[in-house]
Amino acid sequence: MSDRLELRIKNKAMYLLAERCIFFPENQTLVIADVHLGKAAHFRKAGIMIPQQAGTDQDFGMLQHVLDKYDAARIIFLGDLFHSSENEAWRHFVDFSDRHPHTELILIKGNHDVLPLAYYQQGNLTVHLETLQEDFILYSHAPLPAVPPGLLNIAGHVHPAARLKAKGKQTLRLPCFHLETSLLLLPAFGSLTGTFALPKGNAQQFVTTGRAVLAVK
Repeated sequence: MSDRLELRIKNKAMYLLAERCIFFPENQTLVIADVHLGKAAHFRKAGIMIPQQAGTDQDFGMLQHVLDKYDAARIIFLGDLFHSSENEAWRHFVDFSDRHPHTELILIKGNHDVLPLAYYQQGNLTVHLETLQEDFILYSHAPLPAVPPGLLNIAGHVHPAARLKAKGKQTLRLPCFHLETSLLLLPAFGSLTGTFALPKGNAQQFVTTGRAVLAVK
């Protein structure tokens, strides 16, 4: 078992990472979906008792880990980077971006990214409102309803998971990368996000245990 699984699409290498994101070695780019920073504070504001730092320390630790591990020059966030209005977690992100002035940070806005544009600029983020196309890859937050021929839509939003059969009648649900003909869905990066089980159908699915990436047969 390996902590990454290499795919080649149109001769472009990409690594599906156990850390629930992907890495393009060609241009040292990490692609990360659905971090949902500040979700714990959002829950607390709604009266749901949860530790104030729940998720935050773990998510920033994992973000720093993958950045260092793959010596990434860029990070593309596929939306829902931050969960709601400003709170302490956002100031942690500004500190993170200040510590990495030479790392290009790109955000494709998601439905939870509701902060004013000035906040994202303070975090050194280049913001795209809907999509970003690079070569044959079309990045978006949610899967696009129609993808132009020859392009691959890489998206988040769904928080995909695969159901695996265990002994007896038990099943195990794990976050997964879900690859169809023109769509690659990324699992949610954030530790406080839920998952949505997607039927495999004719797609390829690759589950992550947090330590390894495995193809679903």
